[in-house]
Amino acid sequence: MKQGFTLIEVLVVIFIVGVLMGILMPALSRAREQANIVAVDSELRQIGLAIEMYFEDYKKFPPTQADCILGSLTDHLYQLPKVLAQEDYLPSKPKTDAMSTIMEDRFNRGHTYKYRSVGEIIVDRNKIDKYIWAKLWIPDNFPTNSSIEPNEECWRPNENERKLHSENKGLIPLLLPVSWVVFSLGPRFSEEWLEEKLGLENRYPVPKELWYTPKERRGFIVRMRLKNGSQTGSFEKGP
Repeated sequence: MKQGFTLIEVLVVIFIVGVLMGILMPALSRAREQANIVAVDSELRQIGLAIEMYFEDYKKFPPTQADCILGSLTDHLYQLPKVLAQEDYLPSKPKTDAMSTIMEDRFNRGHTYKYRSVGEIIVDRNKIDKYIWAKLWIPDNFPTNSSIEPNEECWRPNENERKLHSENKGLIPLLLPVSWVVFSLGPRFSEEWLEEKLGLENRYPVPKELWYTPKERRGFIVRMRLKNGSQTGSFEKGP
């Protein structure tokens, strides 16, 4: 009667297990990534609802939080507006925490999802700047057309819109193709990838060329409010 396994048999079993793990691990990793993407998309929807609730109460959208405007996207640049947590539209964090809310980007741990809007901006702690305007690179006729080309001059609001904005601060965001955008950095984000796409300009994240695609497996995961009041995002066909 055969007793136990020989050394060769054990090595064969270990080899087979290693091969199977090599096959399964990439698939498991991809499945985990897809689960996180689905969860991120769901959380961005929740944030979008919170922003709209804020607008219903205050007749304006929250200001862009750009305290560290020269910082990296992997830091707290453009974090979710503190006012959303302070006014209980989003769950808050302890005052000693650098994050404005517990809505943490699953692809940038320790930091909230990002928020950018047209209109008011905070560049010094909690004070809305009186002279600087928050702007977005919004391609003309977006979302039908999308472009990151710098020579198209798509910064909004433009000079004419700024004059109207000074007279009615709550109106201009409602007239532009995009009022606000919330986004995740997405899997495998790097400053090098972003610079390769845009150079040193911050024409993100509205253009679709910067959004996550299964083929490239990187890019921003976004949700935004369009002029007609509807919301759209990375995984929707459009309004």
